[in-house]
Amino acid sequence: MIFHLDRYTLNARVLPMLVVAFPLVLAAYPWLPAEAFAKDDWVGIALKAVSTGAGATVLATLLSFPARTFGTRLEERLWREWGGAPSTQYLRYRHPELDRRQTAILHAKIARLDPSLHVPTVEEEERDPAGADQCYESMVRVLRARTWGPKNFPMLFDENVSYGFRRNLLGMRPLGVATSLVGMVSGAIAIWLGHFVWPIVALCAAAGLYVLVNGPQELRKQAERYARRLFESVDRLLPAPQAPQAHEPETKPRRRPSKQAAEETTGT
Repeated sequence: MIFHLDRYTLNARVLPMLVVAFPLVLAAYPWLPAEAFAKDDWVGIALKAVSTGAGATVLATLLSFPARTFGTRLEERLWREWGGAPSTQYLRYRHPELDRRQTAILHAKIARLDPSLHVPTVEEEERDPAGADQCYESMVRVLRARTWGPKNFPMLFDENVSYGFRRNLLGMRPLGVATSLVGMVSGAIAIWLGHFVWPIVALCAAAGLYVLVNGPQELRKQAERYARRLFESVDRLLPAPQAPQAHEPETKPRRRPSKQAAEETTGT
């Protein structure tokens, strides 16, 4: 398998898994003998710490794709609870953030990007909400396809990365809490046996707390921020209006002088 660690994969998939996997690697840290890394105890401890961090990074990279699976499964469930994806809700005439006139203007702008899109009317949305949502989802797909990447829409890309990170981390919340508890228990046993590993217990507790703080409401707020930023990009996608060309004033054609007038002018 070939891993393509672009910016989105690194921040939205690898980092959430690193938060989850790091306590598990820390749990093994107290039980790794420093002598196995170097004869000098201090050098061995340093190499052991570096090896632990590298191991956590490699483990997170290998497990980054399952992280997306956890996230998308959670996303589907949350969207059903929320009444649809926030980007789809934003395009509905009944969405509270825009009035109907503003919604119609936004629809018209998106339709200019792809004339094949069907834009539901207010009556169509009221008569068939599910069918209207399918049209809105198609409009969102067109926008996402034309705004993807950090080059032309960096702020929108950052919002999308932040959403992906929060979604995948929330999808792995039970696993993250479990690994944090394993790390804390391992550290507590090592402390009881006389090892100085308080930093390990503190790091595992911080990781578990961070996983718990990242809840569904925070994810929804981030999804709504992304949706607003996505629709703000519509004006940039539309072709710039052409400036009207200035018309030069018409000039009357010059009359060619008659032969007699030419002779008088030249004195012949």
